[in-house]
Amino acid sequence: MTKKKLLIITGSFGNGHIQATESIMSQIDLNEIDVYKHDLFLEAHPLLTTVAKTYYINSFTHFRTSYKMFYYSRPNAVDKSFYKYYGLNKLLKLVAEYNPDLILVTFPTPVMSVLKNRLNIDIPIVTVITDFRLHKNWVTPYSEGYYVACNETKNDLMKVGVDENLIHVTGIPINEAFSESIDCEQWLKSFNLDPNKKTILMVAGAFGVLRGFDEMIQQLIKKDENRQIVVVCGRNHELAQQLKNKFKNYSQVLIMGYTKEMNQWMASCDMMITKPGGITISEALARKIPLILYNPAPGQELENAKYFNRTRLAKIANNPNETIRIADHLLDHPLELKHMQQSMETHRKPTASRHIASLINEQLTKSYHKPLEDKKVIKYAKLFS
Repeated sequence: MTKKKLLIITGSFGNGHIQATESIMSQIDLNEIDVYKHDLFLEAHPLLTTVAKTYYINSFTHFRTSYKMFYYSRPNAVDKSFYKYYGLNKLLKLVAEYNPDLILVTFPTPVMSVLKNRLNIDIPIVTVITDFRLHKNWVTPYSEGYYVACNETKNDLMKVGVDENLIHVTGIPINEAFSESIDCEQWLKSFNLDPNKKTILMVAGAFGVLRGFDEMIQQLIKKDENRQIVVVCGRNHELAQQLKNKFKNYSQVLIMGYTKEMNQWMASCDMMITKPGGITISEALARKIPLILYNPAPGQELENAKYFNRTRLAKIANNPNETIRIADHLLDHPLELKHMQQSMETHRKPTASRHIASLINEQLTKSYHKPLEDKKVIKYAKLFS
């Protein structure tokens, strides 16, 4: 039997979209399906996309106002985007090369709508939305399906005209290891940490965005000697080195750079202070680790944070002093931490990747589209080659 072909369009603005893609791929039977994954924008326009990624990373600290204007501009105009045709040439070539049975989108890619609206290509398109609230650039008119984090995302889509039957509340796809058992006591001991102390996990994010670490660390350990802190600085090597130098004589403070062991740390700690990226907080949700979301930037971070705060999954802190105050309060009131964990138990969806893979398989089973030789895509692909 001929294997079905799945084309995945993703993006590397942050690590989250790639991680979500890989989590889904890990649940797909590659003996039955050929999978082709592409970072569309980076492959189509390497230099310009690299500049855009630099702007995006710096928007969390330096360009908040301009990013806020971009993110909240004309929220209901789902067919309008200033980069609607960005990556079109490359996308057409990929479609012509693979002739996929299904296209899976894990990054907001407005150019996908051009395939449907302008070129009338009948390849089914499904989208995994990796945040807890909708941004218009996720919407592809005439798409065959959306896999979303929660009911609020579903309602957002319905408000802009998406058929309810096309929306599946699956949760955001994460590695299923985040629901597996961990020997937390042994994990902490292996890093010379005391399993009997309250352990706070402070995460800078994939690019070491979080600031104010030193002040928060100092105050949090000063308040109670029964606390210890693990600081993950991501790829901010300068920050990691500064903190290592400052806290080198503190046995209750562990500083590290980028780590692939966030699962073990989330399982072993009592609280996490982090930026509210969709994947990170979904992993925390699966691990039921109480969250303080630090200084969320306008846009998807802020919308994620507001959703988590409203549903009692997290607290929002906008500066170091507020973070310290909230952390002290929660650690001094363990019943509140327990209530947060109970809310997380209600909202968590640790098998989202498996659920999405199953829905993809269903879509592929019934997928049929006309041969692309009869479509405009071949002509356009040759024109742009």
